Amino acid sequence: MSKMTSTNDKQFPRGAEWVRVDFHLHTKADKEFKYSGDENYYNSAYVDALEKAGIRLGVITNHNKFDFDEFKSLRATARKKKIALLPGVELSVNDGANGIHTLVVFSDAWLENGQDNINPFLTVAFEGKTPSQYEQENS
Repeated sequence: MSKMTSTNDKQFPRGAEWVRVDFHLHTKADKEFKYSGDENYYNSAYVDALEKAGIRLGVITNHNKFDFDEFKSLRATARKKKIALLPGVELSVNDGANGIHTLVVFSDAWLENGQDNINPFLTVAFEGKTPSQYEQENS
């Protein structure tokens, strides 16, 4: 797949419309997400749950982590049910004793030509730390 097709072109062919959305979705790539079903049916079970909830647009926002292969696979499954998924990250930032979580939504340009430009961003955002240090739940 040399270029990821724009979500808007396929999912919303008539342009703007009202849809139910969830901007804060986690997947099994996130340490806080639990899935106990058959691994062979993970994608379909995940997308079926979105469909059952009436979600037509979702953003995958795992804690300080983006799993490119998992995202591509979930997006392909979701498209079959006319559900759009966008790439994102729940960015955890420590501030002394407090911390904040910011949901970051990336455009498809971050994934152009089959390239993952989100993980290099995370490496820079958490400079001086290894992924095992910043991909922890709510770190």
